[in-house]
Amino acid sequence: MPPMCAVCRSKPERDGHRFGGFTVVYFRPTAEYPDDWAGHPENAEWFCPAHLPLTEGLTDLTAREALGRIHARVSSRSDGQPR
Repeated sequence: MPPMCAVCRSKPERDGHRFGGFTVVYFRPTAEYPDDWAGHPENAEWFCPAHLPLTEGLTDLTAREALGRIHARVSSRSDGQPR
């Protein structure tokens, strides 16, 4: 899955960097996969540089739980930036 921020849905610009500063974060998994499985795991989400700090301290949660907290925090601000 190509990078798209799980918060703002932005995609990286082509700036010569492979993923434009986007980072994939792995939250607590809720599924097990066979050794030969390939694909995007359900616990992995991409974040842009502006929203990556919102993931700190949340990787012990499932992706759904963490994203719920992150979206609630962002929606409490009018400019969409982390606080």
